[in-house]
Amino acid sequence: MIDSPKRSITKAASWRLFALVFLSLVSFLITGDEKKAAIITILYHSIQVGFYFIHERIWTRVEWGKTTGLCIQMTGLSGSGKSTLARMTGKRLRDRGYRVEIIDGDEYREGLCSDLGFSKEDRNTNIRRLGFVSKILARNNVISIIAAINPYEEIRKEIEDNGHNVKTVYVKCDLETLKRRDTKGLYKRALLENGNPDKIYNFTGISDPFERPKSPDLVISTDKITAIIATDILEKYIIQNVV
Repeated sequence: MIDSPKRSITKAASWRLFALVFLSLVSFLITGDEKKAAIITILYHSIQVGFYFIHERIWTRVEWGKTTGLCIQMTGLSGSGKSTLARMTGKRLRDRGYRVEIIDGDEYREGLCSDLGFSKEDRNTNIRRLGFVSKILARNNVISIIAAINPYEEIRKEIEDNGHNVKTVYVKCDLETLKRRDTKGLYKRALLENGNPDKIYNFTGISDPFERPKSPDLVISTDKITAIIATDILEKYIIQNVV
């Protein structure tokens, strides 16, 4: 939850009022003179405001410690662990104080991209929209993680061209492992004979292509390591690249 401007102003005003009353009381208890206590209080707060202004102006010119947003565009077959990895990493980063947004492909399919199908053109449009959202978030110093299949190299490259703070993470898992896992039964349905009412068509890796990224910034093989270790790797990578 983010404070509204009115709430922020009210909180700041109440804090300053509390400090003013407290200092006035302490000054009076020490001096025993209302006039002196008032002078001390006014003088102290005037000096404090002046120094705070100068302090802030100086720090606006210091680059050390400043962070910029980061866009992590994941790519990987269905069931490889993208959403799980994104959520676990996002929680850890928030606990560290970072601002994080998970752009889950399935969630956005129901909202922003509900008008799209699963042709190559529509899939690319889907990723293009997610990339645009991520770019806006990065502009506001948010780390965004796009958890989507993102199967085509050309659109991944297009998203990378949004800026130096876009990183491609290949969540790698071999097809046989995915078929064995198949917790949602999607691969089983995709492999049904044509005409079967339960068959899923245009399923990436089965009836639709998945182009392996040629030069991803990071590869995480979820068929060889646990979710915890995968999260450790992604968390460390993101922290190293947030500058």
